Amino acid sequence: MTHGFRPVGEDEIGAVITLWERAGMTRPWNPPRADIEAIRANPKSAVLAAFEDGAAVAAVAVEDGGHRAWVYYLCADPARRGEGWGRRAMAAAEDWARAHGHSKLQLLVRRSNAPVLGFYDRLGYEESAVAVLQKWLDPERERAFRDNPDGH
Repeated sequence: MTHGFRPVGEDEIGAVITLWERAGMTRPWNPPRADIEAIRANPKSAVLAAFEDGAAVAAVAVEDGGHRAWVYYLCADPARRGEGWGRRAMAAAEDWARAHGHSKLQLLVRRSNAPVLGFYDRLGYEESAVAVLQKWLDPERERAFRDNPDGH
């Protein structure tokens, strides 16, 4: 994978979870190990990461969504922000999407993370005129979502 990013191996899951935790990416309703394992089990998705000295410095999850690809969990080590890792992670996700035949890449941004919208704007991403709807299929995860003040 370009930009120093490559699919995460089984022995690197812990390093990615540590990065996600440091970057504030985890939520009680999305157990990180379960999410990473589900992404890695799907042959049409990948967790891509860049490593230095065994530590994950940036990561992004990308998934085939039919005619479009989706991006999740983009983050850089907070101590390394401002070094271009987020930009490189998005470039790696875009490369992955092109290599898998996609003409469009989409992502979700939590309203609680609105400050990141400027980052995506500078990369050429724009808000779509769509609404995201959801229905919980796992009552335990739904409870965790509803009990969390950042749940919406």
